[in-house]
Amino acid sequence: MAIQHTDQDVTEEKILQDIVVPRCSGKTIRVERGQVFRVIAHEGKQVVDLTFLNADNYKEHFAAEHSAVLNSLQGIGGYYRLTNLYSKPPFENHMATVIDDPVGRGDRGGARAGHFMMCHCSKRLLENLGLPGTRTCSDNFADAFREIGVRQEDTYDETIFNVWMNSWIGDDGAMCSEPPLVETGDQIDFLAEMNLMAVISVCPDETSPCNDFKAKSLRFQVLARG
Repeated sequence: MAIQHTDQDVTEEKILQDIVVPRCSGKTIRVERGQVFRVIAHEGKQVVDLTFLNADNYKEHFAAEHSAVLNSLQGIGGYYRLTNLYSKPPFENHMATVIDDPVGRGDRGGARAGHFMMCHCSKRLLENLGLPGTRTCSDNFADAFREIGVRQEDTYDETIFNVWMNSWIGDDGAMCSEPPLVETGDQIDFLAEMNLMAVISVCPDETSPCNDFKAKSLRFQVLARG
């Protein structure tokens, strides 16, 4: 059963963890059921590639595209904004709920909601862009998983929540990108519906509009609701 929440959930809170993750790096952060996981763009336009694992069973992980389709069917989101985050089949559990998302609700304008449920950058993708040897989100995720003793290939799905990635699929089927809509101080809050490991890649891309051509650090908090 999902945790009941209201708009007041993020106004009465206690900060339990407050972490700045450096540019071009990965990190895992544990979030207990009922706590809020907050991502803060404290240096401006920067994408974070984000996934979640069940902290009690690492085989169960967030499935971005599956969640996008379910949110679309429920009328609460889609490929450019999510409300409910679900794990992959056969689990299909409600892992987290987005409870505050200024960019996603349109505060910054734009034709779409300002996120993207799709794959992350990897070695082969960068090679096809003529950038061999460039650090990727896949590298960051590998580092993050090592922190909890997990091999990247054993647990996760390459389709993740690209927070603040202002990308979309054009009419011709090609991927398009513009600079993120997010501004300094914007945040997105996730309510943990189970014990979670948040697995983070602070996207290292400096070659495209994805990060406004400059990678930056990001701030993350875990909060207890009052």
